[in-house]
Order: sequence, then structure tokens, then C-alpha cells
Amino acid sequence: MCQRIYWYTTAVIAAKFGIELHAVQMLSTHLHEVLTDIFGKLPAFVRERNRLFANALKCHRGWPEEVFQRAQPSYVELHGPDAIAKQIAYTLANCVEAGLVSSPEQWPGVTVQVDDIGRLVVEVERPPMYFDPENPAWPERVTIPITMPAALTAAYGERAREVLRAVVRAAVEHARALARRAGRFVGPVAKLFSVPFTRRSSTFEPFGGRDPTFAAAGNRECARAALTERRAFIALYRKALAALRAGAQHVPFPPGTWRWVHELLPVALRAQA
Repeated sequence: MCQRIYWYTTAVIAAKFGIELHAVQMLSTHLHEVLTDIFGKLPAFVRERNRLFANALKCHRGWPEEVFQRAQPSYVELHGPDAIAKQIAYTLANCVEAGLVSSPEQWPGVTVQVDDIGRLVVEVERPPMYFDPENPAWPERVTIPITMPAALTAAYGERAREVLRAVVRAAVEHARALARRAGRFVGPVAKLFSVPFTRRSSTFEPFGGRDPTFAAAGNRECARAALTERRAFIALYRKALAALRAGAQHVPFPPGTWRWVHELLPVALRAQA
């Protein structure tokens, strides 16, 4: 049912905000997604999808507490086909690195396989809890395609899937080595289903480290371009914020600004920003 809730809420809200999903894997403590934000609506997508997912899951499990931590989610902008392929591979190999299964194909939770990308269309029925069947916002059945990133197709053409398979294979082998070195035990998949959902993780999660805003997978040209773009955005943002604080009425925040434009500015000024 948890998988059904994830796929339903993601399909409905992705269609609403123009989000393309390329890869996903959900573990009991965190979620990895690789996606394309076509219209620059990622914050709205994350806010609405996570809220719906959390509320439905709480109804299903009878949880009175929060599902997602209060810290903001980490979404890293991927520059170049190498960075995209590397992140997809990391996502699909995550369950192996955690020592839960020996191969991504064995993971019984929310995930996709490398050969699903560009081919699979997930179809899911509305969960029986939380979503009002009389509300047209919640259709009885929805679909979401798992698409091949346009950057991979542009870079490799018909070889895109072959290249992606090779990167995923290498990531899985690396994940297995990391799991072995860490002493993580890979047991029967059936053992995963015997763990009660009320059991909490006791593994230490590091905090206070870097939270990057972009990745280029070692491509220095892409990294320089991304850094230049980032610096230009910050400069324009600071200039606009200073003008707003000084009393300017029409403040041209740079494209990509979210909170000021969509949440803090008066409605009369949002169209101007």
C-alpha cells in the first residue's frame, strides 16, 4: 500500500506541475528521485506531493507524528549527461549500498530498473484511504511514465540506454564493495518483510555536511558554467532584495527565485517580479 500511495500522489502532482520522473528509489528512511522540472515548479511539486503522501501514509499506518523531517529537502541540479547518469546509477544502487539486497532488481520497495527508463509507464489505482472518490482532483486511476532524460538522448542517441546500463553496473559493484567493507549483511529478501514498520532506524546519520546545489560529475566545463550561472543568480537576487528593502515597487527578481516571488511578495507585485 505504501508503494501505491507513493505512485498515486507522485503521478497526480507530477502531471499538475510538469515534472518528468526518470528514476526513483524509496527506502524506509529516505527517498531518492531523479527528475526534470519542466516549468520551474519543483518547490510546489515537493510541497504538495510530500503533504499528500504523508497524510495518506499516516491514515494507512495510524501515525500521529510527522513523516518527513522538517529540514528542507536536498535537490541537486545536474549539469551534463555524465552527472545525470551518475545520479541515476547512485539512486538505483542505493539499496545495495545499504546492505539490504545484493542487486537492485531484488528491492521490493518503490524503485525502477535501468531498462524501465524510457519504456515503463506506471499505472496505479487511487488508494482507498484519504483521497475522496467524489473529488475530481483524485481520479480512480492515474499513470506516470518513467522517461529517459533528454540530455542523455541528446548526448548518446540510441546508445543512451547502453551507456546508462554500464554506469549502473559500475555503481552497483561499487555499492556492493562499500556494503562489504562496512560489514552490512545482505540476508534473504523475505527478512525485509519481517521487520515491523514501527521499528526505527538506529544507524547514525551524519549532519552538518555540505549540501550542494549542483553536480557536474567531474566535467570541469559544466562545473564552471554552473558556477558562473549560480554566481550571476546570487548577484541579481541580492540586488533585487536590496531594492525591495529600499521600497521599490517593481522588483525584477531573477528567474528561479521562488519564495519571494511566490510566497512573500504581495499578490499585486508577484506578476511584476
